[in-house]
Amino acid sequence: MRKILTWAAAIAVTAAVPLAAQDKPDHIVSANTGGPYLQATLDATGKAFQEKTGIEVLGDGPQTLPQLQQMVNAGRVTWDVVEVPPVFTMRYCGELFQELPEDLQNVKDVLPGFGNKCGVPVAGYANLMLYNTKTYPDGGPQNWADFFDTATFPGKRGLWDGAEGVNLEIALMADGVKPEDLYPLDLDRAFAKLDTIRDDIVFWRSGAQSTQMMESEEVDMLMAWSSRAYPALKNGAPFKPVWNQHIIYYNVLAIPKGAPHPDVSADYIRTNLEPAQQARVSELYPVTPGIIGTQPNLDEAGQMVFAATPERAANAVRPDIAWVADNSEEINRRWTEWLNQ
Repeated sequence: MRKILTWAAAIAVTAAVPLAAQDKPDHIVSANTGGPYLQATLDATGKAFQEKTGIEVLGDGPQTLPQLQQMVNAGRVTWDVVEVPPVFTMRYCGELFQELPEDLQNVKDVLPGFGNKCGVPVAGYANLMLYNTKTYPDGGPQNWADFFDTATFPGKRGLWDGAEGVNLEIALMADGVKPEDLYPLDLDRAFAKLDTIRDDIVFWRSGAQSTQMMESEEVDMLMAWSSRAYPALKNGAPFKPVWNQHIIYYNVLAIPKGAPHPDVSADYIRTNLEPAQQARVSELYPVTPGIIGTQPNLDEAGQMVFAATPERAANAVRPDIAWVADNSEEINRRWTEWLNQ
């Protein structure tokens, strides 16, 4: 576990969060994917929360669903707040995650479809196509149909080794399905389309690996999370984002079932949702703010991958998270079978 000292006064202090003295812990633990993103949340929200409450915020990551299941089943939950994909909270609301206070179930100015009784949207990214401008100096693929067109655009394609909410939708759009007609997903049609580029796919299994693919120019085009494309672009990787048919995705903040201080956890989530913290996290690490209208001060690379501009938001494809959650077992079974063929 990382321990981050949070006495630096980096963010303006607002009104203190009321807590009964006997309910006030010395610290809480916030868990997410870890690495630079964890550091960004601690430097922004963690410091702000300590300044309000006197409660230190420690970080842990990367978090995993099996870890959380073990904690809850053993009755030894050490995470006070956890950031997870929304399908987790939809699938395990009341089992691994406790229902949030009513105000956190009805947060204004968040994109609908991602939050639920056990999770509130906090930060997101775009599943974004990028192409190598050296490979295609006269212009590269402009949509997913182009991505699958190996005759017009020969080269290696980078894809995430996963299926929920991304690759099947990409394949169906490449096959002519309109974004508004994606669900329910036609799994047979999606996998048949993926077959057409199977020999040209290089899979990445972590966000860091996709960044490395861009920097090493291992692939000629790829689907990457916008937040992970940022460091590659900042380091000069010759890739251009294509803001067309990108799939927007938001993670949610949740309180694990059995968390030791649920009221404090809820107050920490409220601090996360303040515009100042939303903007600061995006400035430190280029996630898309959960609160619509947040305006972080971004560098050039950050602006290239920022998904929350009006034009990019209007052109985004939103997955049907509830359908994906209900069908995730079948989706993952089919994906594993397809990979192992």
